[in-house]
Amino acid sequence: MKKISSLLLILLTPIFLFSHSLVLSVMDNEDGTITAQGVFNTGQSAAGALLVLEALHNKEILFEKRLPASNELTIDIPKIPYQIVLDGGEGHTVIKDGIAPPDGFKEVKASKKSKEKAKKRSRTDATIATSNAVTISILIAFILLLATIFISIKNTNKLLLELKNK
Repeated sequence: MKKISSLLLILLTPIFLFSHSLVLSVMDNEDGTITAQGVFNTGQSAAGALLVLEALHNKEILFEKRLPASNELTIDIPKIPYQIVLDGGEGHTVIKDGIAPPDGFKEVKASKKSKEKAKKRSRTDATIATSNAVTISILIAFILLLATIFISIKNTNKLLLELKNK
């Protein structure tokens, strides 16, 4: 029983070791700019994560840049209502409402031209979606592989013990 529980502990430990989430901090510099900082809650760098400022009324991309090695960017505050999107890859996307400029947001009337001008995301920004069924199937296959190895070792030890006794 001890062997089974220790085997389960070894198998399930990596699930907890690698779980992390992306954290987005937005600070108002009170000079018409904001500083956006992105890190993982494990302390791991989020350098290379895509930071996007999107207009709320038409999803137009106002600013788009990848985080540098310092994990933070200083950006001028847009005059229109916006949201901040930090995309660190599949399952690591954080969205926050934007901070208003010192003189407040200007009213925006949506037009057809501005909707057409909205920049669309490129194919290189696409992420591959995996379903839970695929993930569970891979996990079951891994468990079966380990069980097979465990049984094989046990049977090999029995055979070696029988050969020594003869």
